[in-house]
Amino acid sequence: MKKLTVSLLVLVLSSPFAIVKAQQKKNDSTTQTKEIEGVVVTALGIKRDKKSLGYSTQSVTASDLTKSPTSNFTSNLSGKVSGLQVKSVSNFGGSVDIVLRGYKSIAGNNQPLFVIDGVPMINANNNTSAQSAQGRPGYDFGNTISDINPNDIEELNVLKGAAATALYGSRAQNGAIIITTKKGKKGKNIGVELNSSISISSINKATFPTYQKQYGQGYGYYYGPNENSQFADYNGSPMTPTTEDASYGAAFNPNLLVYQYEAFIPGSPNFGKATPWVAGKNDPSTFFQKGVNYNNGVSFSKGGDTGSFRLSFNNQNGSDIMPNTYLNKNTISGNASYKLMDNLTATIGATYVNQNVKGRNSTGYGGNLIAGFRQWWPVNVDLRDQQNFYMNSGNNYTWNIGGSDNLTPSYWNNPYFQVYENAVRDTRERFAGNFSLSYDVTKNFNLLARVGTDGFTQRMEDRKAVGSIPELMGFGLTDLEQPSGFAVMQIKQRETNYDFIANYKKDFDNGLSFNSLLGTNLNVINFYSNSQSTSGGLYVPGLYALSNSYATPPRAVTIDTTKKIAGIFAQASVGYHGTYYLEGTVRRDQSSALPVNNNVYWYYSGSASVVFSNWEFLKGSIMNFGKLRASYAEVGSDTGANQIKNQYFTSTSFGDLPMIYYNTSEKNPNLKPQRSKQTELGLNAQFFKNRIGLDIAWFRNDAYDQILALPVSFGTGVATKVQNAGNLRTDGWEVSLNITPIKSDNFRWDVNANWSNPQTRVTKLAPGNENITLGTFQGGVTINASLDDLYGTIKGTDFIYTNGEKTVGANGRYLISSSTNNVIGNMQADWFGGLANKFTYKDFQLSFQIDWRKGGSIFSLDQYYGLATGLYPETAGTNDLGNPIRNPISQGGGVILPGVQANGSSNDIRVSGANYGLYGYRYAPAAAFVYDASFVKLREVAISYSIPSKYLANTFFKGLTFSAIGNNLWIIHKNLPYADPEAALSSGNAQGFQSGVMPTSRVFSFSLKANF
Repeated sequence: MKKLTVSLLVLVLSSPFAIVKAQQKKNDSTTQTKEIEGVVVTALGIKRDKKSLGYSTQSVTASDLTKSPTSNFTSNLSGKVSGLQVKSVSNFGGSVDIVLRGYKSIAGNNQPLFVIDGVPMINANNNTSAQSAQGRPGYDFGNTISDINPNDIEELNVLKGAAATALYGSRAQNGAIIITTKKGKKGKNIGVELNSSISISSINKATFPTYQKQYGQGYGYYYGPNENSQFADYNGSPMTPTTEDASYGAAFNPNLLVYQYEAFIPGSPNFGKATPWVAGKNDPSTFFQKGVNYNNGVSFSKGGDTGSFRLSFNNQNGSDIMPNTYLNKNTISGNASYKLMDNLTATIGATYVNQNVKGRNSTGYGGNLIAGFRQWWPVNVDLRDQQNFYMNSGNNYTWNIGGSDNLTPSYWNNPYFQVYENAVRDTRERFAGNFSLSYDVTKNFNLLARVGTDGFTQRMEDRKAVGSIPELMGFGLTDLEQPSGFAVMQIKQRETNYDFIANYKKDFDNGLSFNSLLGTNLNVINFYSNSQSTSGGLYVPGLYALSNSYATPPRAVTIDTTKKIAGIFAQASVGYHGTYYLEGTVRRDQSSALPVNNNVYWYYSGSASVVFSNWEFLKGSIMNFGKLRASYAEVGSDTGANQIKNQYFTSTSFGDLPMIYYNTSEKNPNLKPQRSKQTELGLNAQFFKNRIGLDIAWFRNDAYDQILALPVSFGTGVATKVQNAGNLRTDGWEVSLNITPIKSDNFRWDVNANWSNPQTRVTKLAPGNENITLGTFQGGVTINASLDDLYGTIKGTDFIYTNGEKTVGANGRYLISSSTNNVIGNMQADWFGGLANKFTYKDFQLSFQIDWRKGGSIFSLDQYYGLATGLYPETAGTNDLGNPIRNPISQGGGVILPGVQANGSSNDIRVSGANYGLYGYRYAPAAAFVYDASFVKLREVAISYSIPSKYLANTFFKGLTFSAIGNNLWIIHKNLPYADPEAALSSGNAQGFQSGVMPTSRVFSFSLKANF
């Protein structure tokens, strides 16, 4: 019988004597701390003992990254690293917003640097106008870091502070995520690994509208011969007001026959017929389908005394919950190393990615199909009829026709015409490669020469078919109304790094250890983009080519820039008896993006750590490991290319003369580098044979001399000027906790928790400037960096208050401030975190993760419009008298709005709900549609079974594991109605705004992993 070794944590905590005795069997402190803390990969791909680091790092295992199949592996980082806020924005193939320890740039990039095998990688998000053009229509084309095949990852380590990342220069001012890929391992035969999964996604209805089913199309009593009816007139019979895109019309009555839009559609089974006035059987939630994604990969690897290799191929192929969508991505990766001599090793690695996507959802406002479902929809329409009309005819027969004799869409396309005829397409090809030579001059002295490159070419096509609703605000490069069109944008971006690093390390007999490096880096960034479009529509329907432009196409917009940064750097670390450590770094960069007299900037960092568990009086105690650490760093950063000299641009010709205009933002030949000061204090501790682990950190960052385009007097001829101004200060705490409450020979329970509360505040702007607008959106809402306020302030119109109560006027409706400069929310969370539990019983494993976000705000344009148009159940209830709210007041309808009158007395004035406007934007300020963005989510549940090796002994399998995984299964708590608080237009700085966001998908996956 096996010896029983089960121990509950409560018993462990009450019996420290047993642990002390066990620890005394092995009291070599250096060995112990190395086993506990381990070795991690830091800046420049250099491996270090984690105990020696005076700054915060946190690792994520490869199994945690690959457990859930996804189109972007970074979404699997959510909740797993303290201080790392990860937000998947719900768009098909869309981007993931990642911010580490708060915001460090007011208007620039706040994403951390990704580094693979020591080489920085591009993480661009080439989203179109959704973010930059004030929330108007656009597309989220995803982060390019999603090209990484997670099955190639061996380890991922997050470097959080500037002291950790200073050697990378300005590119890592927001932190760095260091990825080490798998290599060939020593063995007799070639190792083969197969990964295969299928994922099925479906709409989470808690993140999509629930429609009222009591009232139909219209805006109230505006129609008929006397304009006092809820119906239009058709030959003396009631007819729905088909031009209207609201559900504030007549109450449903199955005994009432009404001419609806399908009575005028050729081929309709109800052509020429009046039909019962009832809610549509199939509402827009039935528009969504089951998404199916297949992910298959195979790798071959082998290692030996003189070399190793690994080659992998992965294919991801699938569809989304929207019809007519697909994403197909192929990734080929390989690496190899070979000892040319005993002390000279060559290493090479390469990755090629080819991605083809169709049918990304539109984001922003205007033409966004999902915005129509959330904001402007008549609930008498049956989606299945819309599907049949398009599938049977191919025409844009929509519910929103201009009238009985006009089948032209008024505002909205047939949803199926939209997704099949106007599907956006994009392709991306990417190549990344690196080559290095490592020469051991002596056993303590190494020289490394490395070149790494990463680049991609992306082509994005936007199509508007003949017969679509016109693009009223322009299409492509045009500003005028366009009936149809074709627009294409091509982007080429490449980053190449050349490194030479000398590394010396030695352990001395007196307990002193020394580790140093000296190196140089040349970073070259090339960017090219070309945008073109038709004008005046398409001459030949269905032919999507620039040459098919009805009118002369506008001039192409081309950008072609190169930026170079040359750097030298050094680092030195001293340790004493594996207990006391000091480290310092210095780097000097010279950037071509800054003026010659200001293009050199320096970085400094210093850190210290003390492994106090090595002190004699603590040895043998309940503490296995304890370390105090502190770090300080000053870093600099440049700006994007082309910010120094003013330019002229050409536009579409006017007659025979070209249109030439000056840049609207004045460049600055006197720019200085942006600077940042970062401080961190931290504590690591492990107790009771590592059954309890704790990591606590406090950090502060001041990012000053921000490079911004600030408003100037229009008398200067420009709207803004690029200047150095402003300071962002971020303070926060991070806590990581790991506990093993139960541990036995056959069963183990592990708990990991992460929590953080970074808060970024604008503490300084240029004289005369008190606000910088990050984004301007529909509804008069802006996202801002306001002086002496938290970064990401949401501003708009607000209620007028009397003694803290909302005030109504003489008509019983709310009084609204005329200013749009009221602070009505902030996009930053108060805190966020994650809790993961993992249970292992023999060869079975069950895990689940819960993510939290507390606080922060989000403005919902969906509620702003959707409540006004009567879509939601809140607009169709009963009032305090027990009567339908939408009845005329003479019939007991209407409501008394909560609040007070101007004299402070309680409001007792009843307002009508018979016509639209009782709810929604018409008589309410933007503040009424700002919601608490808190949530609690069951992010992930996974169960797996690994077949015991004894059952595989006579097979060709070395390992075989089956898994079932669920993602985004349950939003346990949220305050935002009918949407996911994480959903957004795209990644970027302007968060806290929603319009027409995609519903969240529940994803169920089944996977197989086999080793041969």
